[in-house]
Amino acid sequence: MGERGIRRRQRVGVLLALLAAGFAALVIAPGIVPGDTAFALPFDAVLPWLGAPIALVLIAALVRRAWLGTLAGVAAAVVWAVAFLPGILPLTPAAGSGVEPVGVLSQNLRGAAGDPEATARAALDRGPDLIAFQELDAASRAPVAAVLDEEYPHSATVGTLGVWSRVPIERLEPLDLGLGWFRAMRFDLAHPDGPIRVYAAHAASARVFSHAQRDEMLAELAELVRDDPAERVVALGDFNAGSSDRVLAPLLEEMVEPNQTSGGFGFSWPGRFPFVRLDHVLVRGLDATSADTVRLGESDHLAVTAELVPAERDAAGER
Repeated sequence: MGERGIRRRQRVGVLLALLAAGFAALVIAPGIVPGDTAFALPFDAVLPWLGAPIALVLIAALVRRAWLGTLAGVAAAVVWAVAFLPGILPLTPAAGSGVEPVGVLSQNLRGAAGDPEATARAALDRGPDLIAFQELDAASRAPVAAVLDEEYPHSATVGTLGVWSRVPIERLEPLDLGLGWFRAMRFDLAHPDGPIRVYAAHAASARVFSHAQRDEMLAELAELVRDDPAERVVALGDFNAGSSDRVLAPLLEEMVEPNQTSGGFGFSWPGRFPFVRLDHVLVRGLDATSADTVRLGESDHLAVTAELVPAERDAAGER
């Protein structure tokens, strides 16, 4: 290779190294993209996908034998793996404690357009203890109730949010989370193995130039959970925020999102080709024996499900 070829390879190596370093910096410090700009919402949503361009940079560097780019690409891949790999490994099921798991399921129905009756029947077939539906509009409420009411005698509706439970629902409280009208609720599941505090919510829509209401709702939800003395807490619903969205971070400091049983990110939207997880089951004082996303009905969201048992130290009576 002549001197010109060596210089060209060096330039390519420097360019690829700069690209890799830039991607790694975004993973390490996503706050580089200011939260008050139009770029923040889409950037937070696609943050886990930065693994793809990092891989392309690394492959290009290897093909071109650009060693500086290769080293930077490997370093960026390690940064990405440290940030995201723990959350996409297959779930390690909680150890058995002799307590029957509590099954929960949450689904954005998409109103009548999502074939709510078929969705309710599919949810019934899965047999969770608690079902939470969002976008339960006037046209879908009766068909869903007709399917579920016999097997789930305890139910409540707040706005377009509905829950059905096999065990009694106690101390139900509608919540507006700063929105001005009710799109959330808090209640206790009177489970035989001990009460479980539940927050069910449908956060306001989030668009590139309009997500202040969603941000306020999630901030208030995080504050309520932080101040809640309950030992076992579940927060579930359509939060309109991906797991890597910065506005969800305060809630994730208080609660845990279980890994998927089969691994992966558990993306839930859009239904046909999910690329972001807008629907969540978060827990505190509980561990998961399984967690999945599944297609129910014709909604543009996948359902999220989990089987939960008391956290190990809770089950041992140390709390």
